[in-house]
Amino acid sequence: MALRVLLLHQNFPGQFQHLAPALVNRGDDVVAVGRRTGSYPALAGRLRWLATGGNVHNDLRHGDPERRLLAPWHQARRVVDCLTPLAASGWRPDVVLAHCFWGDALLLDDLFPAAPLVALLELDLSSPQVWGGAASPGRRQLQQWADALAIRRMAVGVTASRFQRDSYPSWLHPRLRVIHEGVDLQACAPDPLARLQLPGGVNLGPEAMVLSFAARSLEPLRGLDRLLAVLPALQRRLPRLQVVLAGACDRGCYGAAPPGSESWLAHLLARLGDSIDRSRLHTPGLLPRSQLRCLFQISRLHVYLSRPYVPSWSLLEAMACGAPVLASHDAGVEGLVLEGVNGRLLPADDPHALLDLLVPLLEQPAAAAALRLGARRHVAAHFDHRHCVSAQIELLDAVARGQELPSP
Repeated sequence: MALRVLLLHQNFPGQFQHLAPALVNRGDDVVAVGRRTGSYPALAGRLRWLATGGNVHNDLRHGDPERRLLAPWHQARRVVDCLTPLAASGWRPDVVLAHCFWGDALLLDDLFPAAPLVALLELDLSSPQVWGGAASPGRRQLQQWADALAIRRMAVGVTASRFQRDSYPSWLHPRLRVIHEGVDLQACAPDPLARLQLPGGVNLGPEAMVLSFAARSLEPLRGLDRLLAVLPALQRRLPRLQVVLAGACDRGCYGAAPPGSESWLAHLLARLGDSIDRSRLHTPGLLPRSQLRCLFQISRLHVYLSRPYVPSWSLLEAMACGAPVLASHDAGVEGLVLEGVNGRLLPADDPHALLDLLVPLLEQPAAAAALRLGARRHVAAHFDHRHCVSAQIELLDAVARGQELPSP
């Protein structure tokens, strides 16, 4: 029997990019609520996508702490306003899947008190595992008060990796399931003919010595400072090297805000001054998905230097495209990058080790051939989006029908 499914995510589709079409295609009645609307052209007329407006992400990063605390409440009210006409028409969800951090599910009971909630829980920000256990855990607990209330309300929670699950206290683990969103292995695949056209006329292909780095925003939390710290020496040793930093250059998204009015990229580059060759450093901003895949396909080495945090989609997509990976050895990449099998691992915050590994991996592409193959095989074995979506749907079905959930 078809389900009525409500998907809440302020940045919809977000983690539901593969799940939402799968639900619609099997005949479920799906309503999605996000900050803005968009479209799945193949699902036109079959997916109801409602927009709340507002910008809760910016509100949660505002300098006024009161505004940050109230941001989830205002987002919850926008969601209720958006869904009230639908509820008045008699529509009721059989199950709700919500990314709860921004407050989207806070007032769920005002409209749908009987609807079971599956809560997408990304990370416990106050965990000592996150950001290396840096200070101010109390403030981080306040940042995720909407998550805390969702945990009380939910039938079950979902996280994408063991590291993310383990950031939460052990008493909560029996109520959490680890299911990744998955990677589209057809879209993200090796292509020996791939080329990347960058602004300014730069055209790069597999013959170039390309070092890739990708993040939603270029900031220290994602390891930008670690890479730029060794860039002068790296460029001196490798005159043919082309470095591509893909990501928003004008803001920080996850970690601390940059000093003053500068972006983190501008701040860190200013400190390097004339010690680097800017003509061999490319910062194209946020690339469209097709161009980002081209970057991974031509990359001689993909660098992933995030502090312990939510593992980036770009890491798995780069591996699916056959890019060998050099990553910081911490809990955030455990089970994803396997030393000598699908990538190389280096001790965190060791610039000498970083430089010593970067140079031979970039100079000797043939030696990294086994890593390329291992990277693709690992993602195909564990993160094929078809298998991940099947596990997500199986969980939603069980919750909607009130079935007892198997042990995690």
